[in-house]
Amino acid sequence: MHRKLLQTSFSNTSVRQWHSLQITEARRTIRNILKKPKTWETSLRRLAVAIVLQVSYGTQVLEDDDPYIQIANDAMYATGNGGVPANSIVDLVPFVRYLPDCIVRDWSLRFARQWRWAIKKLHDVPFAAAQAEYHRDDHHRNTSLAHNLLREYKDKEFRGQEQQWSLDDIKGAAGAVFIAGADTTWATCVIFVLNMVLHPEIQEKAQQELDAVIGTDRLPDFSDRPALVYIEHIVQEIYRTVVYANAYAMAHDERVYKNPHDFNPDRYEAGEPFPVGNFGFGRRVCVGRFLADNSVWIMVFDNVVDTWLTMVFAASHPEHFDCVIKPRSLEAEALVKSD
Repeated sequence: MHRKLLQTSFSNTSVRQWHSLQITEARRTIRNILKKPKTWETSLRRLAVAIVLQVSYGTQVLEDDDPYIQIANDAMYATGNGGVPANSIVDLVPFVRYLPDCIVRDWSLRFARQWRWAIKKLHDVPFAAAQAEYHRDDHHRNTSLAHNLLREYKDKEFRGQEQQWSLDDIKGAAGAVFIAGADTTWATCVIFVLNMVLHPEIQEKAQQELDAVIGTDRLPDFSDRPALVYIEHIVQEIYRTVVYANAYAMAHDERVYKNPHDFNPDRYEAGEPFPVGNFGFGRRVCVGRFLADNSVWIMVFDNVVDTWLTMVFAASHPEHFDCVIKPRSLEAEALVKSD
C-alpha cells in the first residue's frame, strides 16, 4: 500500500519540483559547515532530514539541533541495531511477537519492544504537525506528500466517495519516506567526504572541471549536471563503493571492475559500467531513488565548489573521522554567503 501511494509522487519527473528545495538546503549546509567545520557530520545530518521532512510533511528544519533530527536519529538507531533484517526470531516464527520476554528470551525481540516508541514517534509527531498545518488557511500552498494525500482524502470525504486508503496509510507512507531517506542520504554524503579526504587529487580534478565548465562566478545547479562528467563519475563511484549487501558482489566483481576496492572515478572514463543495485532491483527498487540521487548530487557539487577537505589523521572508521574543512577560496566563500 505504501509503495502504491509513493510511486507517482517520486517519479523522475515529479521530483524536479524539489530541485529548488535541495539547492537551498545544500547551500545552507555549506554555510553551516564553513561556520562550524568541526560539526560537519551534524550539518550533513540536518541536510538529509531537512529535505525528506519537507518533501514528506512540508516541515522546515533550519538548525542542526532541531528536535526532528533527534527523532530521526532515534528511529534510525532502532531500525539499524535490532539484528540482521529478515533473520530475527519474529521473521522465522511470527507468533512469538505476542509472547512475553520471560518466555521468549530473544535479544532482538526485546530490543524491538524497547525501541518501538522511537518508530511510533517518527510516524506520529511530524504527521500530527502536518495535519494541524493542513487545517490552517495556507495549507493549499503546501505541496508535500502528506498534504497532497490529505487534500485528496478530505475531498473524497466531503464528496462521500469511497476512500482508497486510510489516514494510517498516509501516515505510514510519509513516515517510510522520512526514515528511509534521511539515513541513507546522510551516510552517502559522509562517505563522499571521507573519499575526498583520502584522495585530494580527485577533489582537485573535480574542482578543475567545475572551473572549466561553469567558471568561478556562480554556483552549480541541476542544469549543469550533464556537462560535469567527472563529478558524475565521482557520484557513481560513491554508489559503487558503499557496502550494500544486495549489490556488493556485483559492484566489486573483478571481471567487470579493475581493482574494484580502489576508489577511482576514472574507471568510468575507461568504459567500466555505472553500478547497478544500490537502489534495489525490479519491482522492489527504491521508490525515492531519484530524489535521493538529486540530494547527493547537489551536496557533492556544492562541496566541490566551495570547500577544500583535508585529513587530520588517517581515518578508516566510517562512523566518525576528523578532517579540516575550509573555504576553497575567498571567491567561493563569498559566493556561498551571498547566495
